[in-house]
Amino acid sequence: MRAIGKGSLASILAVGLHITRVILWIALGGVTIALVVLPFAPFFAGVFSDSDGFVVDGVVDAEDFIKVASAFVTFAVMLFVVNRLLEILKTLRFGSPFIKENADRFRGVGYALLMGEGAKFAFGFLALIYDADVEINMSFISWLAVIAVFVLAEVFREGARMKEEQDLTV
Repeated sequence: MRAIGKGSLASILAVGLHITRVILWIALGGVTIALVVLPFAPFFAGVFSDSDGFVVDGVVDAEDFIKVASAFVTFAVMLFVVNRLLEILKTLRFGSPFIKENADRFRGVGYALLMGEGAKFAFGFLALIYDADVEINMSFISWLAVIAVFVLAEVFREGARMKEEQDLTV
Protein backbone atom coordinates (compact mmCIF):
# COMPACT_ATOMS: atom_id res chain seq x y z
CA MET A 1 0.00 0.00 0.00
CA ARG A 2 1.28 3.45 -0.88
CA ALA A 3 2.01 6.05 1.79
CA ILE A 4 1.28 9.07 -0.40
CA GLY A 5 -1.60 9.99 -2.71
CA LYS A 6 -5.21 9.04 -3.23
CA GLY A 7 -6.16 5.71 -1.65
CA SER A 8 -2.96 5.65 0.39
CA LEU A 9 -2.58 4.74 4.03
CA ALA A 10 -2.21 8.43 4.90
CA SER A 11 -5.52 9.22 3.19
CA ILE A 12 -7.31 6.41 5.00
CA LEU A 13 -5.87 7.52 8.34
CA ALA A 14 -6.88 11.12 7.59
CA VAL A 15 -10.50 10.06 7.00
CA GLY A 16 -10.53 8.16 10.29
CA LEU A 17 -9.00 11.11 12.14
CA HIS A 18 -11.54 13.52 10.61
CA ILE A 19 -14.38 11.31 11.84
CA THR A 20 -12.71 11.07 15.25
CA ARG A 21 -12.34 14.86 15.35
CA VAL A 22 -16.07 15.37 14.75
CA ILE A 23 -16.93 12.88 17.50
CA LEU A 24 -14.48 14.56 19.88
CA TRP A 25 -15.94 18.02 19.18
CA ILE A 26 -19.41 16.70 19.99
CA ALA A 27 -18.17 14.99 23.16
CA LEU A 28 -16.19 18.07 24.23
CA GLY A 29 -19.26 20.25 23.68
CA GLY A 30 -21.42 17.95 25.80
CA VAL A 31 -18.86 17.76 28.60
CA THR A 32 -18.39 21.54 28.50
CA ILE A 33 -22.13 22.06 28.89
CA ALA A 34 -22.17 19.55 31.75
CA LEU A 35 -19.21 21.30 33.40
CA VAL A 36 -21.00 24.65 33.24
CA VAL A 37 -24.44 23.35 34.27
CA LEU A 38 -23.29 20.97 37.03
CA PRO A 39 -22.76 23.66 39.72
CA PHE A 40 -26.31 24.91 39.07
CA ALA A 41 -27.85 21.42 39.24
CA PRO A 42 -29.16 21.86 42.82
CA PHE A 43 -31.07 24.98 41.75
CA PHE A 44 -32.63 23.22 38.76
CA ALA A 45 -33.36 20.14 40.86
CA GLY A 46 -35.18 22.31 43.41
CA VAL A 47 -37.24 24.02 40.70
CA PHE A 48 -38.27 20.80 38.98
CA SER A 49 -38.75 18.69 42.10
CA ASP A 50 -41.48 21.02 43.38
CA SER A 51 -43.53 20.81 40.22
CA ASP A 52 -43.29 17.10 39.37
CA GLY A 53 -43.58 15.60 42.82
CA PHE A 54 -40.16 13.93 42.95
CA VAL A 55 -37.54 14.87 45.49
CA VAL A 56 -33.87 15.50 44.79
CA ASP A 57 -31.34 16.09 47.56
CA GLY A 58 -29.94 19.17 45.77
CA VAL A 59 -26.26 18.40 46.32
CA VAL A 60 -23.62 18.05 43.62
CA ASP A 61 -20.90 15.68 44.75
CA ALA A 62 -17.24 16.55 44.28
CA GLU A 63 -16.98 13.11 42.71
CA ASP A 64 -19.31 14.11 39.87
CA PHE A 65 -17.53 17.39 39.27
CA ILE A 66 -14.08 15.73 39.25
CA LYS A 67 -15.28 13.08 36.78
CA VAL A 68 -16.73 15.69 34.42
CA ALA A 69 -13.64 17.91 34.69
CA SER A 70 -11.41 14.91 34.01
CA ALA A 71 -13.47 14.02 30.94
CA PHE A 72 -13.18 17.64 29.75
CA VAL A 73 -9.39 17.57 29.98
CA THR A 74 -9.23 14.15 28.33
CA PHE A 75 -11.37 15.19 25.36
CA ALA A 76 -9.51 18.50 24.98
CA VAL A 77 -6.13 16.73 24.90
CA MET A 78 -7.43 14.13 22.46
CA LEU A 79 -8.83 16.82 20.17
CA PHE A 80 -5.52 18.72 20.22
CA VAL A 81 -3.58 15.54 19.39
CA VAL A 82 -5.94 14.57 16.55
CA ASN A 83 -5.64 18.06 15.03
CA ARG A 84 -1.82 17.91 15.14
CA LEU A 85 -1.83 14.41 13.61
CA LEU A 86 -4.04 15.64 10.77
CA GLU A 87 -1.58 18.45 10.07
CA ILE A 88 1.29 15.95 10.04
CA LEU A 89 -0.61 13.62 7.70
CA LYS A 90 -1.28 16.53 5.36
CA THR A 91 2.46 17.07 4.93
CA LEU A 92 2.94 13.34 4.37
CA ARG A 93 0.32 13.35 1.61
CA PHE A 94 2.18 16.23 -0.07
CA GLY A 95 5.41 14.22 0.10
CA SER A 96 7.46 16.22 2.60
CA PRO A 97 6.94 15.03 6.17
CA PHE A 98 10.44 15.94 7.41
CA ILE A 99 9.92 19.63 8.03
CA LYS A 100 10.58 21.70 11.13
CA GLU A 101 6.85 22.34 11.61
CA ASN A 102 6.18 18.61 12.04
CA ALA A 103 8.87 18.40 14.71
CA ASP A 104 7.12 21.30 16.47
CA ARG A 105 3.77 19.53 16.06
CA PHE A 106 5.12 16.33 17.61
CA ARG A 107 6.60 18.34 20.44
CA GLY A 108 3.17 19.98 20.96
CA VAL A 109 1.59 16.53 21.07
CA GLY A 110 4.15 15.50 23.67
CA TYR A 111 3.40 18.54 25.82
CA ALA A 112 -0.36 17.95 25.50
CA LEU A 113 0.02 14.31 26.55
CA LEU A 114 2.29 15.40 29.41
CA MET A 115 -0.33 17.91 30.60
CA GLY A 116 -3.05 15.27 30.30
CA GLU A 117 -1.05 12.84 32.44
CA GLY A 118 -0.24 15.63 34.90
CA ALA A 119 -3.94 16.48 35.11
CA LYS A 120 -4.57 12.90 36.23
CA PHE A 121 -2.33 13.56 39.23
CA ALA A 122 -4.23 16.78 39.96
CA PHE A 123 -7.62 15.05 39.74
CA GLY A 124 -6.35 12.19 41.88
CA PHE A 125 -5.18 14.70 44.48
CA LEU A 126 -8.57 16.46 44.41
CA ALA A 127 -10.28 13.08 44.81
CA LEU A 128 -8.17 12.45 47.91
CA ILE A 129 -8.95 15.88 49.36
CA TYR A 130 -12.70 15.58 48.84
CA ASP A 131 -12.80 11.86 49.62
CA ALA A 132 -14.34 11.19 46.23
CA ASP A 133 -14.48 7.71 44.78
CA VAL A 134 -12.87 8.57 41.45
CA GLU A 135 -10.71 6.06 39.62
CA ILE A 136 -7.74 7.75 37.96
CA ASN A 137 -5.98 5.39 35.57
CA MET A 138 -2.27 6.10 35.44
CA SER A 139 -0.06 3.66 33.61
CA PHE A 140 3.58 3.25 32.78
CA ILE A 141 2.64 2.78 29.12
CA SER A 142 1.17 6.30 28.97
CA TRP A 143 4.38 7.80 30.31
CA LEU A 144 6.40 5.75 27.80
CA ALA A 145 4.16 7.11 25.02
CA VAL A 146 4.87 10.67 26.15
CA ILE A 147 8.62 9.99 26.05
CA ALA A 148 8.29 8.28 22.65
CA VAL A 149 6.51 11.30 21.19
CA PHE A 150 9.28 13.62 22.40
CA VAL A 151 11.89 11.28 20.86
CA LEU A 152 9.91 11.24 17.62
CA ALA A 153 9.85 15.05 17.65
CA GLU A 154 13.64 15.11 17.84
CA VAL A 155 13.90 12.53 15.05
CA PHE A 156 11.73 14.74 12.85
CA ARG A 157 13.77 17.81 13.82
CA GLU A 158 16.99 16.04 12.81
CA GLY A 159 15.34 14.71 9.63
CA ALA A 160 14.25 18.23 8.72
CA ARG A 161 17.76 19.53 9.33
CA MET A 162 19.27 16.80 7.15
CA LYS A 163 16.71 17.43 4.39
CA GLU A 164 17.50 21.14 4.53
CA GLU A 165 21.22 20.40 4.17
CA GLN A 166 20.53 18.05 1.27
CA ASP A 167 18.39 20.65 -0.49
CA LEU A 168 21.23 23.20 -0.21
CA THR A 169 23.80 20.84 -1.77
CA VAL A 170 23.65 20.25 -5.49
